[in-house]
Amino acid sequence: MAKNIVFLGIKHCGKSTQAKLLAQRLQREFLDSDELLVEAYRRQYPEAGSEVSPRLIMQKHGGEFFRQFEAQVIRNFLQDDSGGKVLALGGGVPVNSFLSFEELKQLGVLVYLDVDMETAYRRIAAGGIPPFLAGDDPHGKFQTLFAERTPCYRKLADLHIAVEQEGPAEVLNDLIFDKLRENKLLDI
Repeated sequence: MAKNIVFLGIKHCGKSTQAKLLAQRLQREFLDSDELLVEAYRRQYPEAGSEVSPRLIMQKHGGEFFRQFEAQVIRNFLQDDSGGKVLALGGGVPVNSFLSFEELKQLGVLVYLDVDMETAYRRIAAGGIPPFLAGDDPHGKFQTLFAERTPCYRKLADLHIAVEQEGPAEVLNDLIFDKLRENKLLDI
């Protein structure tokens, strides 16, 4: 059974873009944990309608509910998983206190996309400040969040990719593919 390739990193580091490109290259299924979360939420709460997002779930139910629900979605993925997928994890999954380190390692080959803090913040702010950064000092909150999450991403990662500059996504994807092969992390 082929292992999953799982992308992790801070919000807007490029996980979904890179996971989609790699899935196309490897002819594997692409999944996004945020989309899995929304699908599970719609099944459990059909009255929620079509305008559901992780942001709205967090706003409606609060952080603890969100993290517990997210953890259950990840556990369901692990239970049903047949391998060979490419998965983009939500930025908070690796620091979800309802998931163990061992559960996260079971997901597959973990690829950390390490983007610098200012680039990530600029990308996030361009789409509107999310609820978890709302308040008087969103930049300061993001600095704290970035500092808290980065060590966890590094500890979990089987492969660490420094995203050093803006450029064509395909160029970075070539690097990721080459590094996965070079480190014998790709079973193709």
